[in-house]
Amino acid sequence: MLWKKALVTLGSILFSFQVMAAGSALINGKEIKTRDQLHIILAKQLNFPSHYGRNLDALYDVLSSDYTGANIIKIKHVNLLKAKLGSEYIDGFVQAIMDAAQDNPHVILVLE
Repeated sequence: MLWKKALVTLGSILFSFQVMAAGSALINGKEIKTRDQLHIILAKQLNFPSHYGRNLDALYDVLSSDYTGANIIKIKHVNLLKAKLGSEYIDGFVQAIMDAAQDNPHVILVLE
């Protein structure tokens, strides 16, 4: 649990020094209504390949192997996402990104 907080804190520090660029995504829990919409927005903002499967396994696969440039994923209003899409699903979504970040140092997760 402590390493997760450290990762989020480190991501927050790094994010504060960068402007939202082509390798960045902002997921706003206030705007997301469905799981599919969540994946569509992330895929569009990070230019995922057209074969992206819009599920948690595909999310991990793309982030852990397909990206070499810095990719900052900022998720705002996580609790709203959990209320709308299910706590277990959003926990899995966040975990997939965190796992990918461990395997690919170019992926940075910021939670607000």
